[in-house]
Amino acid sequence: MPEKPLVSPELLNRVARGDRAAFAELYRLAAPKLFPVALRITRRRDLAEEVLQESFVAVWNQAASYDPVKGAPLIWMTTIVRHRAIDQRRRRANLADATSGSEAALLTLVAGASDRADRGAELAALSRCLDQLEAQPRQAVLLAYVHGYTHEE
Repeated sequence: MPEKPLVSPELLNRVARGDRAAFAELYRLAAPKLFPVALRITRRRDLAEEVLQESFVAVWNQAASYDPVKGAPLIWMTTIVRHRAIDQRRRRANLADATSGSEAALLTLVAGASDRADRGAELAALSRCLDQLEAQPRQAVLLAYVHGYTHEE
């Protein structure tokens, strides 16, 4: 006798109709299976949690597009999580690429903007200031001033 699937197509159909209790049940059943997928790809618990949340929002919004002929609900949901986790990893890689060399670029911008004789002292002071920042604030400053990122970005 075939084993009953963890997540039934009917449960996903109820979610597609906006049934919040069904969505809570879907989360309870599927999250423990989907979280390890996100964690394996992102390699960070905080990012995996973010991916899982984004994925469940996508499931809520796209449940009506689920087609049981194409596969089991959990496989469909795993695909959503996998794609979101890969996107998250790519975004982080792009962010890392954007910040590499940013400090040198910022110092070059300041050097080019200054015609005064004490330009070397200004550059040294700027470098000391950047050195006093922790990694994340330093990265934010560099992304904003060198690459033009907004606060939200």
